[in-house]
Amino acid sequence: MKLLAVRLARAIWIIPPYFINPMGKFMCPAIEAMKIRYSFLKTPLDGPLHPPPTEGTKFETGAFNGKNGVVQIISLTFHNDGLVVDTRSSTEDANAFLEDVINWGSQEYGLPSLADLPIRKVYTSELNVAFSRTPAIFNPKLAPFLDAVSAAIADQNTGAADMLSIQLSTDPTRTNRQAFFRIDREVSVPFEENRYYSFAQTTTDIHRQLLENLERLSI
Repeated sequence: MKLLAVRLARAIWIIPPYFINPMGKFMCPAIEAMKIRYSFLKTPLDGPLHPPPTEGTKFETGAFNGKNGVVQIISLTFHNDGLVVDTRSSTEDANAFLEDVINWGSQEYGLPSLADLPIRKVYTSELNVAFSRTPAIFNPKLAPFLDAVSAAIADQNTGAADMLSIQLSTDPTRTNRQAFFRIDREVSVPFEENRYYSFAQTTTDIHRQLLENLERLSI
C-alpha cells in the first residue's frame, strides 16, 4: 500500500475548558504568547469577541516541531466540551502539540498539569492510499454473484462492476457516539488505479495498519 496523502489527522480531547483554567485567570497574555510560540497567523483576539458557540474559540495556521520535523497546525479550537486539533501530518503530532500546550500553560501561567486533567481522547483520520490490487472483500463463493451483477448493470463501455465502497460502524443503538470506518474509491479515478479515500475514527498509525492488513488479506 502506498500512502498518497494525509487529508486530516484530528485529535479531540474531551474535557470542559473550565478544568483547564479552573480559577478563571485572565488569559489574553497567554493567547498573545501562544501566537508567538506556535507562529499562529490568527488567534481568538483576531476574531469576534463572542463567536457562535458551535464555532468555538479558534487559533489558526500555526507550526509545531513534530516527530518528523516542523508540521502545520491547521487549527486549535476550544469548545465547551473539549479541545480539537487538526493537522495534516498525524494524530501523534496533534497529541504531542496538545501536550506541549498544556505543559507550557502549566509552567508559565500556573494552570493545571496534564496529570491533573480528566481527559478522554478521540481521533479522526482521513487518508488517500493506493493499493496494489482491489481489496478482496467478497468471499470467493460470491464471485458468481459479482459476475451476475456485472452482467446485469455493466457493458463494454462501463467496464465490470466491482467494490465501490466499504463502510463499517459500531451499533448506533448502544451509544450516541457511533464510530465509523470507511473506504471509498477516489472520485473520477479509473478502477484499475486502485486509489481510495479512507475515513476512520482512530489514530493515523492504527488507520494505516488497518488498511495495510486489508491489502495483505487481499493477496
